[in-house]
Amino acid sequence: MMKRISKNKSQKNKNRDQKQPNPVILALVLTGILVWEMYPALRHTAVANAGALKHSLGQLESQQQQTAQQFSSAAVSPKISYSVFALNSLISEPGNLAEGTRQNPPKQLPATVAAAVRQELSDSTGIAADKLKVIESSGQSWPNTCLGLAKADEVCGQMIVEGWRVVVSDGSQTWVYRTNARGNVLRLEKKLVR
Repeated sequence: MMKRISKNKSQKNKNRDQKQPNPVILALVLTGILVWEMYPALRHTAVANAGALKHSLGQLESQQQQTAQQFSSAAVSPKISYSVFALNSLISEPGNLAEGTRQNPPKQLPATVAAAVRQELSDSTGIAADKLKVIESSGQSWPNTCLGLAKADEVCGQMIVEGWRVVVSDGSQTWVYRTNARGNVLRLEKKLVR
């Protein structure tokens, strides 16, 4: 004999199922958001490489058409074959990179990051931002989203974060900051007195 389920219990189960997102989809969405925020260079590189690929393939097509015109008596098809040659030329030719990837030389601190560090230090110390000078900077890879400076009760994302180590001085005191690549995550590493 089958037991009949009441409409009330069935409705509660439907509501419970509707309120809970699929954990796999939720994990993918949250991971995508994290990557989107933490790796802007990845986005710029992907866009630049797509543009470079389109430009390079267009050049290859025009070269093949010129070759076909030169050898019109031969049975040369003007159809493009996207071969390994085309992809290798993307890598080997320095002019193929789009302008978006050449914003800063690799070892030069972006002005926006320097300004963010000076402003953060100015806000926390009361020293005018224009009195603070960046005296040293270097590109770094930090071990987590807390830039390797996690507090005791803090949870940090375990991923490599590209960023900067920035040394700032007002002439008598020196501060060392860690930042991510965009300068929107800042951590004071240490304060030094001269």
